[in-house]
Amino acid sequence: MNWLRGLGAMLGGGPRNATQQGDGGREYGVRDPRFLEAVRAAMDGTPGGDVMRNGAVNRAVRLHCESIGMLPLHLNYQDESKGKAVDHPLFSVLHRTPNNWQTPYEFKRLMQAQLLKNGVAYAQIVRSRGRVLQLQPLAKFHVQAKQNQDWSLTYELTNRNGTRSTLQQDEILAIRDLDLSDGVVGQSKLEQAKGAVLLSASINKAVQKLFDNNMMAGGSLQTDVKLSSEVRASIRQSLEERSGPDMAGKWLLLEEGLKANPFKQTLEDSQQVENLRRLIEEVARIFGVPRPLLMMDETSWGSGIEALALFFVQYCLAPQFVNWEQAIYRDCLTEAEKQEYMPKFNERALLRGSMKDQAEFLSKALGSGGGRAWMTPNEARSLSEMANIDGGDELPQPTTTSTGAATNVTQKPA
Repeated sequence: MNWLRGLGAMLGGGPRNATQQGDGGREYGVRDPRFLEAVRAAMDGTPGGDVMRNGAVNRAVRLHCESIGMLPLHLNYQDESKGKAVDHPLFSVLHRTPNNWQTPYEFKRLMQAQLLKNGVAYAQIVRSRGRVLQLQPLAKFHVQAKQNQDWSLTYELTNRNGTRSTLQQDEILAIRDLDLSDGVVGQSKLEQAKGAVLLSASINKAVQKLFDNNMMAGGSLQTDVKLSSEVRASIRQSLEERSGPDMAGKWLLLEEGLKANPFKQTLEDSQQVENLRRLIEEVARIFGVPRPLLMMDETSWGSGIEALALFFVQYCLAPQFVNWEQAIYRDCLTEAEKQEYMPKFNERALLRGSMKDQAEFLSKALGSGGGRAWMTPNEARSLSEMANIDGGDELPQPTTTSTGAATNVTQKPA
């Protein structure tokens, strides 16, 4: 919390004027009154609309939306032995064609983006004779949810032309985020992150003002000899010729008794960089994304990144999977269908480890070493998107070899 106390002291403490160094250079710290004034002005004038311009927020939102979008969403039978309900019309809507203009990836990505932006995502359910034919996202509409006295919901839609219409609860798929008030409309994660984004943008603007209004010189050239205008022009030309990124860190050959005096850099001036890193951490907390996935802490890349990826799936995306599944179950299935079907994300697509880890997992699932198998060969092949084989739907049965060692072979059907 030292950074928070430091930032509070920076914003609320007494101003400190710029100091004059002994070598003649001016030093501007983060407590400079002009810097604080620039921060306050930027916070007051920064629009709260496009927080996606913040790199950390952009990355966090994309991780959420693209992860949800890429995962297969199926309609399964409640009886797991029956597998996927491919004959049900909702299966095709969820897995292949959600509507007449989007792919399943685009639909899920847009709905998740609306969920993060507004705290709730809406899609109109298009039915014909009781069958769900399409799910049309209502991102272009202003939707206002109202709860009636009988606890049912109605939705008032307003398009961009001002035309209004009302839809009933069974005509809307609503996916809501956490809400601390009435539970009808969730809270926006982008709105929660706006404070960190605005402060980050304000610090950047304040720093830019200092660069625009002050001379950020690296040092001075000093001599006891009075220089003529010709010598000054020659030195100025020499400095210009050695400017640019290719000449960074190189020294000059000085004449006329000139001495180079580099200006000192203070740690206080780099405090703003640390504050920006802390603001990125705040964004990571709000969205539940580990910092390395926001392209921070390069040293964390390696063996530990798999554990962080698993953390992201289990504690950040898994609740979203359940939220989607139960919302579809509630809004898109009839009371009779709810007894037989259940929407389900295939999150195993995100939990695939390295090839070595997959091989060890599948070998144990097939009963390697004489243990009891709990997966058929065809089930194992389906995880690797391979075609089924004849006789691959039976569990391998343990047998004993001539040496007495236990092994497993697939039991042939009678």
